[in-house]
Amino acid sequence: MNLEKLLNIIDGVLLNSYKKVKIKDFKTDTRILKKNDCFIALKGNKYDANNFINDKLKCSVVITDKTIKLKKIPVIKVDDTYETLYKLGTYFRNDYKNKIICITGSNGKTTLKELIYSILSTKYNVLKNEGNKNNIIGAFNTIKNIDNTYAIAILELGMNHSGEIKKSSKMLKPTTAIITNIGSSHIGNLGSRKNIYKAKIEVKEGLIGDLIVNGDSKYLTRVKAYRCGTRFNNDLIAYNIYLSKEYLIFNIYLDKEYEVVFRNPVREYIPLILAAIKVGLDNDIKIDAILKAIKKYKAYDKRLNKINLSKFTLIDDSYNASYESVKCGLNTLKRIDNDKIIILGDMLELGKFSKKYHKKINKVLKEINNRIVLTVGRYSKYINSIHFKNNKDLIKYLKSISLDNKYIYIKGSNAMRLSEITQYLKKL
Repeated sequence: MNLEKLLNIIDGVLLNSYKKVKIKDFKTDTRILKKNDCFIALKGNKYDANNFINDKLKCSVVITDKTIKLKKIPVIKVDDTYETLYKLGTYFRNDYKNKIICITGSNGKTTLKELIYSILSTKYNVLKNEGNKNNIIGAFNTIKNIDNTYAIAILELGMNHSGEIKKSSKMLKPTTAIITNIGSSHIGNLGSRKNIYKAKIEVKEGLIGDLIVNGDSKYLTRVKAYRCGTRFNNDLIAYNIYLSKEYLIFNIYLDKEYEVVFRNPVREYIPLILAAIKVGLDNDIKIDAILKAIKKYKAYDKRLNKINLSKFTLIDDSYNASYESVKCGLNTLKRIDNDKIIILGDMLELGKFSKKYHKKINKVLKEINNRIVLTVGRYSKYINSIHFKNNKDLIKYLKSISLDNKYIYIKGSNAMRLSEITQYLKKL
């Protein structure tokens, strides 16, 4: 892309004279800039990237919402650099002629993305956004480099406030959108589950195809969509549900009855698995291939990831936490007879609801036998447990007790850095 074309796409104003430049990529991080990159300066809660703009940057163009003049690098001024991301992302999306699947919801987005990826990859060249990079920046970073050699792209859409998913959806124009559930994540910012629902349903704003929803999720039962779940009013229904120590098994009926086997015994995953089956069928994957991919699927890193170590079994579920995801993880422990050590950190972004949701965990814990509960953080003190001020003190306690033949479950919000505890345990 040349400078003239870029100016036309983003409706920017050039602040200085320039020589001809060629733009190969767009970056928002100065640490990874290369010679022919365009740097887009964004403002975050903790930083303003405009403060890093100078003539020493390794890039060919800078886009900013400030009046900054450089001698060696062309500078384009715009009203809003996030709007620039949207305009550029829309340009790249319009140039991509194939399918985009967008997944949103309070929990389960990454698990569903990876499951769908494993199914579709049996037949197609598929692109997915990596890790949890699911805000508009992450969506832009995925779509900017996409080309038509990819038959399908799969993206998570996350949010902290209303309006974010609407913007991402309108930029990406999904051909299929999926809502996994409506839970308590970000309720501190949005104030109620009703508002969370309103924020998630924004995925319909740019949708040019079908909507698939978790029909077992309270706020999604009446949405006009293809519904997946365990209740009779769903379009694709799971029945004869069986959970063992290792597996989730259930039946579905299509042209005939089929058995679905999933390696993680979590009942709450059923609507996700059904949604993945629906996507596979819609993309002409044979049901036998779909079921084989589901059976082979392994838990994604830090999401109920079972690790058999020499002295004990670690269940690493330390990637983030909401009330629903903690409850889901704890429910898997009910079928384990071994002694259990349950390590819980704070569930964050709950605002005025923090005490309420942490106290609700006690009801779930009562149903688990042979356990001790260790907690760390500000709000987890409301959970009946042995409480610690920090991870260092909790690790010190672990050193003082026997871990032999135990199941150790770890869950907490990312900011609690419970990975420090998992890393300690993995080294034993």
